[in-house]
Amino acid sequence: MGGLGNQMFQYAAAKALAERHGVGLALDDGSFRGDTNRAFLLDKLNVPEAASGSFRPNTSRNGVAGHFFWALWRQRADRMLSIAGLPPLPVPANTYREPHFQFDRRFLTLGSETSLFGYFQSELYFSAIAAALPRFFEPRDRPGEAASIAADRIAASALPISIHIRRGDYTQAATAAVHSLLDKDYYRKALEWMQARLGNQFELFVFSDDVEQAAKVLDFVPPARVNYVQGDPRRPWEDMALMARCHHQIIANSSFSWWGAWLNRSPGKIVIAPRFWFTPGAMRARNTCDLYPPGWVLV
Repeated sequence: MGGLGNQMFQYAAAKALAERHGVGLALDDGSFRGDTNRAFLLDKLNVPEAASGSFRPNTSRNGVAGHFFWALWRQRADRMLSIAGLPPLPVPANTYREPHFQFDRRFLTLGSETSLFGYFQSELYFSAIAAALPRFFEPRDRPGEAASIAADRIAASALPISIHIRRGDYTQAATAAVHSLLDKDYYRKALEWMQARLGNQFELFVFSDDVEQAAKVLDFVPPARVNYVQGDPRRPWEDMALMARCHHQIIANSSFSWWGAWLNRSPGKIVIAPRFWFTPGAMRARNTCDLYPPGWVLV
């Protein structure tokens, strides 16, 4: 469920659990049925379970069909029970629902026949297969023309830094209540931190779903140092791959640019991330201590 970044977190955790037990992995894409805003995108990457086409619930032979809807129904029911001061429904056998945002060590004790429901936004869930994930998360198809041009420009740059400026759904009321918009102050401080350690010869590659607003956020940067990557919104995996080609990253409070930074294999990379991933109200209900890999700089 969710966008590409969320799908990658969910897959990585589930794949790590399957590999630990030496069993297969089935994917339930039920959340995307009738969803006009999100699409299943793991089949655009070299994810073996998605490539085969066997992930489709209507062709599944192992009972995965419809599991997402039951899990979602139970989550909503538990929310109503909580409001009424009643205990949650008992959890079915062999079902695991992520209890909180931070890493849950009980995940490591789950058995080989387990249904997973959650976001799993920490590399602690998949550290055991970290070396294999970049191969799984490479784009399946050749890049389009725009992505190829951007890749060449990044390769020709002596010191490319990617910046992600997320707007789009973050400007909508429902999402804005959880994910705050990062302002100019965050990007200014992040660039000052980079400049203090890397010097003045860097080149910025800006990724955004609203280039016009991104230009306003970065109006304090000399235009000659800024490249706005005009990606294809229908092919977000290409932008993520381009982010990972840069030597360093300044990410948004977004799982999309989190993966763009994590997939960067450059030695000595610098990743700057926002200290406050959520709005103040949402932060009170979430512990983000396990979200950031060691060495990432929080601003």
